[in-house]
Amino acid sequence: MTAGRRAPTLIDLLQIGAVCGISIGIGVFAGYLIDRTAGTPPLFTFIGLAIGIVGAATGSYRVIRPFVSGASDRAPDSPEQAPQQKD
Repeated sequence: MTAGRRAPTLIDLLQIGAVCGISIGIGVFAGYLIDRTAGTPPLFTFIGLAIGIVGAATGSYRVIRPFVSGASDRAPDSPEQAPQQKD
């Protein structure tokens, strides 16, 4: 682990599950209500599920981002910070 980063706590991990569950649940429930009102087959339920999954992925990424070292963290900000090649 690099300096300045902390390990995820139990609360952080539970937050990921909560974000996923709530996002998908709201999407499916809203789709179900639209299907029930419009009298359609479960078309909007599946659309709501897809929207909920996208929301869960986005929300999970925002929760996880501080704990993951990505390529953007390792990229040099300026040419002076770039590693010098030895000839």
